[in-house]
Amino acid sequence: MSDSYNDTAGFGYEFPAGSAPDRSAFSADEFTEKVEAFITGNSLIPEGGSVLIGLSGGADSVALLRLLTRLAPKHGWNIRAAHFNHGIRGVGAEEDELFCRNLCEEMGVPFHSETADVPAAARERGLSIETAGRLLRYDFLSRVAEATGCGAVATAHHMDDNAESIMLHLIRGSGLAGLTGMKPARDGLIRPLLNCRKQELVDFLENEGILYRTDETNLVPEGSRNRVRLDIVPYMEEHINPAIVPTLCSMAELLTRDEAYLSAEAERELEAARSGGGFLRERIAALPYPIKTRVIRLALAEAGAVVDIERVHVEAVAELLEARTGARLMLPRVEAWTSYDLIRFGRPEPAEEFEIPLREGLVETPLGIFRVERISGTEGFVKDAEIAFLDADKVAALGEEPVIRTRREGDRFRPVGSPGRRKLKDYFIDRKVEREERERIPLIACGSEVLFAVGFAASELVKVDDNTQTMLRAEYLGRTI
Repeated sequence: MSDSYNDTAGFGYEFPAGSAPDRSAFSADEFTEKVEAFITGNSLIPEGGSVLIGLSGGADSVALLRLLTRLAPKHGWNIRAAHFNHGIRGVGAEEDELFCRNLCEEMGVPFHSETADVPAAARERGLSIETAGRLLRYDFLSRVAEATGCGAVATAHHMDDNAESIMLHLIRGSGLAGLTGMKPARDGLIRPLLNCRKQELVDFLENEGILYRTDETNLVPEGSRNRVRLDIVPYMEEHINPAIVPTLCSMAELLTRDEAYLSAEAERELEAARSGGGFLRERIAALPYPIKTRVIRLALAEAGAVVDIERVHVEAVAELLEARTGARLMLPRVEAWTSYDLIRFGRPEPAEEFEIPLREGLVETPLGIFRVERISGTEGFVKDAEIAFLDADKVAALGEEPVIRTRREGDRFRPVGSPGRRKLKDYFIDRKVEREERERIPLIACGSEVLFAVGFAASELVKVDDNTQTMLRAEYLGRTI
């Protein structure tokens, strides 16, 4: 192993000397010391600490259990294990649980288990079985850890797992954060085996004479992760780079340092831009792109948008920074809007239904303020999605007083230039306006006839033309907080 590689190998990644390790030279004691050095070097388990192991029965988690029980007397650790039965594999799953229970009994380790119907939970939540299983498993482990006073949950992710995740993120077009790989510790979760190869764990168990279970689904080349594990990585090891796994993990460690620096800069800029319950949008807009996008993600996360935020959402917020005051953007679980020199984020609340007469002057509504005036002639007419220019005589001819209100069932709309009237709902659907956002778009209407939809268009029925004598001008000024 070269000196240049040692400089970047803080996790203890090692390049293989040949195409296959010499198992006859394997030393369980040396391997245990390697894991111990990783645990202490990353402060994963304090002296006298308690840790809960997520035990599946597979080679990885069984090796983790054995390694930690080997080290526990020296460090005064209290080791527990927990097994989650996904309710998927039938008899095989029952046998896995029994195996884990018996193994823990032999090793003198307290054992906890729980069974759930993951497929049913996936259907109820609209998630994939893999995602639902992961969420339920970690929820179970977290509950057991809290109930038993364990300071951390230990999982058996190893170097090969890390390389697979990095490659999957790369294939899916991840940004820098996704290429930094797994971390030794994060949010109460620790990964003591992250500097170990899969084969080392198998060799360790064989050396110790400990059996383990094999999940046959992991051996079938179906699904993205299995394809990477069974096809792509072996091909790259054989034909391109025999050290592809440690190479990817080393790269991730270098990128972790870059990401940490950029994230720290973004946190500083977010605080510098904070003002009056929002953020100075001109300051954020002027930031270099790598910092600006991270600032936006931090602001969204602070407002409650932790999941489902993608690059397209971040870039939409970046564009909103340059928009006029009152502009709004609906995002997953969060709304963003401009208010003068600020951009604000918050959880969208159910729209309050209202109906307020359209009168001259400032008209305040639950969805924002309008400035309304009556103008002789057509001077000042412009096409603007935030300003309604309506022919006052045509409005009067409709026979009902115009109001500002929220959407109602049965509303009809004929945008300027369209051949006929249609349901407002269909108009919004065609323009891919989310259902929640439709309820938060202020309308000017007479009865069920929509005369103007803020952000979209005025109605052909009341449009300003060469014969217009008097205009109603209603400018949407946006919300104020």
